[in-house]
This record gives sequence, structure tokens and C-alpha cells, in this order.
Amino acid sequence: MIQGKQVFTYIDSSAGVNQDGEKYIAINVMTKGTNKKKLSFVAKRPDVIDKISQMKFVDFQDIVLILDFERVFNKEKRTSYWTVELIGVGRNNTNN
Repeated sequence: MIQGKQVFTYIDSSAGVNQDGEKYIAINVMTKGTNKKKLSFVAKRPDVIDKISQMKFVDFQDIVLILDFERVFNKEKRTSYWTVELIGVGRNNTNN
């Protein structure tokens, strides 16, 4: 498990319930720099969902996301892949 912290540009967010009845919230962001990409990160932990729901973001505001990367191994197919989960969010202290 690897944790990372990065500044992104906030676009929007949406909340919902998946087919298993699990609540989630997704945050859509844009990367910084010359090659901008739109990304979405999902939070499933109740404490993170509550924190994000209580925060107010302005469109195109810089925010800090804390992400958890985990390597998952599929023994049947003998393959592996990375999963990413949003575990924290905050305001960028350099915003004016």
C-alpha cells in the first residue's frame, strides 16, 4: 500500500449508492501542468464521505487529495493491477 498527496483542480463531485448498497462519493478533478487530464477519484469510507459532503468547493479551486494505492493480485489469471481510493481531502494552503 502506498499513499500519495497531490494538488488538483476541482471540477465537481457526485454521490451515490452502488449496486451492493455501498455509499460512495466521486470527485472529478483536473491535473495541473501543461498536459491536463480529467480524473475521477472515489471515496467509500464513511468518515471521508462525511468530510467531503460538509466541505464547500468552488469550481476550478485547487484542492489537495490524499490517495491510497494498493496492488491487487489475481491468482487465477496471474495478473496484477493497481487500485486507487480517495482517503482524504483538504484545501490547498496556497489558495488566495
